[in-house]
Amino acid sequence: MATANPPRDKENREKSEDTFELELGRVREKIQSTFGEVNKLGDFVDKVRGIDYTNKKQPLVSVCKKGSGNEELFYPLGVKIDNQTGNIYVADQWNHCVKVFDSTAKYLFKFGDSNGNGQMYYPMCLAICRNRVFISQNHCIMNYQLDGKFISRVGVPGDRELEFSYPWGITIDESNGDVYICDNGNNRIQILSESLRFKSQFGKDILTEPVDIKLNRDNIFILNRSNPCLHIFNKDLVLQKNIISRRKRKQVEYPWFFFLDNSGNIPISDHDSNSIHIFNCEYECIHKISIPKPMGITVDDKDRIIVMSQTSEYCLQIF
Repeated sequence: MATANPPRDKENREKSEDTFELELGRVREKIQSTFGEVNKLGDFVDKVRGIDYTNKKQPLVSVCKKGSGNEELFYPLGVKIDNQTGNIYVADQWNHCVKVFDSTAKYLFKFGDSNGNGQMYYPMCLAICRNRVFISQNHCIMNYQLDGKFISRVGVPGDRELEFSYPWGITIDESNGDVYICDNGNNRIQILSESLRFKSQFGKDILTEPVDIKLNRDNIFILNRSNPCLHIFNKDLVLQKNIISRRKRKQVEYPWFFFLDNSGNIPISDHDSNSIHIFNCEYECIHKISIPKPMGITVDDKDRIIVMSQTSEYCLQIF
């Protein structure tokens, strides 16, 4: 009869425990490098659970009425969430103002439609950071407080520093307040300081009509509408990768806006195919949400997707 060998069993067990601790350490390092410091399992689950896009079939709320009234929209484009209040800021382009709704899409107030330095003219896109709203519009960038009080503006038509040709997408580096702007007609990105002073530019020989831009910890994501492509640059402004290339062009016909979710997915609104395409972190299209003529899109802290759509009745919808 075979007999147990306690010393050898103990030695094997200790080796197994050492191997387990080593692998656990590697996993912990991988998690922290990807998601930041995780103090407990619940934190990790919250960070990786992601959005269930398969359930985004019918809107929870819709505001659909074309016009110039407070609760009406006329060719709305960009949309952004104030994460502190949950309020929804909409660039109501042909009404020449920004309209603000609460988290249930109830109208609150508007700004930019009065005469003076703060008057808007075809606002396109917006970004919110540090209790301020930055808005791209006809050849310039506007800066307001969250309550709509005008602060400053910069820009004139042209192709030099602090000159613009139909600026579109705009985003903020939360670490330093820098403002990144898609200078659409000049095929470049301009970087301004929080006080709207010129700092840098890039992309002139790479970009073609950039329409939207987003940042994460390591990279800059820029969406072209003409010749659809999503370019990925590092923070040193060096091109790293192109996705939605010509080989995959049928996947996205006429993109307008996108956002980055907490799981590394990239939803992109595709106006002409009446859908939002969901690309995973491997840059493969994993799902499509059918929405008529989607334009501006964003997501709130409850994983609800807010969409501006260009139907016969312009709509603000929450999914």
